[in-house]
Amino acid sequence: MTALLIEWVARATVLAATVWLVLRCLRIRSPRLERSAWLLVLAASWTMPMLMELRIVPAVTAQQLSWLSQVDLVAASSAPAGIDWRTALLWGLASIAIVLGLRHSLGVLRWRRIQQSATPVASSSFAGLDIRATDAVSSPATVFSTILVPLDFETWSPPIQRAVVAHESAHVANKDFYVQWLAQLHRCVFWFSPLSWWLANRLALLSEHISDDAALHETRERAEYAEVLLGFAARRGVGNEQLVSMARARTLGSRIDRILSGTTPTAITRRRMWMFLAALVPLVGIVAGLQTVTARSKEPLAVADDGRTVLPKRNPATRLSQPVYPPASQRLGEHGTVVLNLFVLEDGSVADARIHESSGYPDLDYAALYETYRWRLDPGTVDGTPARMWGRIAVTFKLTE
Repeated sequence: MTALLIEWVARATVLAATVWLVLRCLRIRSPRLERSAWLLVLAASWTMPMLMELRIVPAVTAQQLSWLSQVDLVAASSAPAGIDWRTALLWGLASIAIVLGLRHSLGVLRWRRIQQSATPVASSSFAGLDIRATDAVSSPATVFSTILVPLDFETWSPPIQRAVVAHESAHVANKDFYVQWLAQLHRCVFWFSPLSWWLANRLALLSEHISDDAALHETRERAEYAEVLLGFAARRGVGNEQLVSMARARTLGSRIDRILSGTTPTAITRRRMWMFLAALVPLVGIVAGLQTVTARSKEPLAVADDGRTVLPKRNPATRLSQPVYPPASQRLGEHGTVVLNLFVLEDGSVADARIHESSGYPDLDYAALYETYRWRLDPGTVDGTPARMWGRIAVTFKLTE
C-alpha cells in the first residue's frame, strides 16, 4: 500500500509538471482555459490508481514471448517480529489525513448551518439568485450555491452591489465552491504532497480571476473595483478556508496587480476549451500508463515447450531476498502460498509481476509481489539467446515458533 501511495503521488506530480510546461509553451493566458486544465489534473490525481490499471500505453518489446515454467517454491518463514516501519508510516499518514479531513468536513457543516439561518435578501434587481445576509461574514462569499453578504449589504451603492453580485454569480455558475471542496479534500488526503497544496491555491486564484473579469465587465472601473476589494480585506473577519470568499488575503495581492494592469483575458469559446482538454487527455493517459520498468507485457499465455526454449528460473546458487512477513499477518496467524507470474527480462530482472493464485490473504500476496522486483533470476532463452518471457514462481509464508 505504501508503494502504491508513493507511485500515485509521483505520477500525479509528473502529470502536473507536464501540464504546467504545456501551458507555458503555448503561452495560455486565459484563466478559464488554465482552470479547466488544472481541473483535469485534479480529476486525474483522484483517479490515478484506476488509470494506472487501464494500461493505455502498450508495451513495446523486441520479442514478446509468453511461457510458463514449473512452480518454484521459495519459503518465507518468520517468527512474530516488531512493528514494520512501512506500516507505521502508512498509519501515521492516514491518521493526519483523517484529522484534516474531519476538520474540513466540520467546517463545511458549520457553513451549511449558517447558510440555512441567514436572512434572504429580497431585491428585484437580483431575481433568480439566492442571496442571504448574515453577520458571520465580513465580505461577500459563496457557500454551495448561495451568495452570503454582510448585514449592511443593502446600504451599499448600486454599482458596488452589482459588481459584488456579478463576482459571486460567476462563482456560483462555475461551481467554484464544489471545486474548492474537492481540491481541499485532495489536500487533506495527500497533505504530504506539495502538489496538493499548490493545486488548491492555484484553482482558487484562477477562480477569482474569472470572477473578477465578470465584475469588471459589469463596472468597467478598475481602480474603483480594486478599492472595493481592499475595503473588504480591511474588515476583520473569521478565517474560513471552506468559503469562496471575495477578498481572501492569500490571493488579493496578485488579483489587485492584475486588475490595475488592465490585463484583458483572451476570449475562449466552449468549443475551443473542449478541444484543448481533449488534446490533454492523451497526456494523462501517457503519464498514467507509462510503466516504471522497461515495459509491461501482456498477460501470460500457457504455451507448450518446443525444445528450443529454456524458461526463466531461479539459480539455486543465488539466494533470493525474502519478502517481509507483514506484522499484522503474523499476529493473526496468516500463512499460505501465493503463486506469481513474473515477466523476466534478458538480464534476469523482473519487469512485471501478477498474482496468479492468491494465498487467501491480500497482505501476504502483495508482500511477495513487491519483493519480486528486487530479484535477479536466470533469464529464459530461445536457442541459447536470452529473451523476455513469463515464468511462474510461488512464495510460501509459514510461521515458526
